[in-house]
Amino acid sequence: MPANAETQDLNIYIQRGPIDTKKRQLIITLDFIQFEDNSGLDPFTLFQKEEVCEYRYGINWIRGFEFTIGREYVILIRDSSGRTMKISFKSFYGRRKKEYHKLSNDILTTLWYCFFGNMANDYFNKIKKGEDITIGRALITKDAIIVDEGGILKKDKKVIPWQDLGMKDYHTYFAIFSKDNAAKAHATFSYFKDWNTGILFSIIKTFLNNMELNKSWAANKTAE
Repeated sequence: MPANAETQDLNIYIQRGPIDTKKRQLIITLDFIQFEDNSGLDPFTLFQKEEVCEYRYGINWIRGFEFTIGREYVILIRDSSGRTMKISFKSFYGRRKKEYHKLSNDILTTLWYCFFGNMANDYFNKIKKGEDITIGRALITKDAIIVDEGGILKKDKKVIPWQDLGMKDYHTYFAIFSKDNAAKAHATFSYFKDWNTGILFSIIKTFLNNMELNKSWAANKTAE
C-alpha cells in the first residue's frame, strides 16, 4: 500500500456531458481537494486533507426505452462532517468512452496517492499493533474479519479467521469467504455502493500477501 511521493497534483477541467457543457475545475493536491460542483456565488466545494475520510466510485448505466444508451462515471468523496463531493461525467453512445475511462482512473489514482493510500497504511499499522478497526460493515482484528450484515442477532455477524480467509476481486466488487465453508461464511463489498471499499481491499490483500510470504519464509527455513 505505498504512497507515491512523485505523484503530481491534478488540476483539470471536467465537462459533465453534452447537456451540462460547463468546464468545471478539479484540483487534487496533497493538502486539499477542490471541485467546481455547484452554481451560485461560491461554486467550489473544498475539503482539506484532514477532513477527507471516505470515498466510493463506479458507473451508473443510462438506459433508454429499450437498451442502454450511455454511462455516468461517478466518484463520491465524503468529509468528516458528512458533506459529499460528487465528481461525475457522462458518455452517450460510446462517445468519449475511452477518454472518460482514463479520466476516471487518473482521478482515482491521484486520490489514492494523495489521501486514501495513507489512510490504508495507517489502518494497517494499527491492526499490526493489535488495534481493531472498522471500515463499513467490516470489523478487522489481528485474528479475524467480522462482517455485520445488518441484523440484530449474533448469527448475522460472519467471523472469518485470517488463516481461513480467501478473497476474489472482480470489476465492481470483491468477495471474501471461508475456505473451509464458503457457502456459510462469505461477504461482498461494492466499490460503488460501500464507502472505502478500495481501502478495505488493500488492507486485506496486504495481510494475505504477508501471510504467504511468512509461510514461504518458514518453509525455506525448515528446508535448511
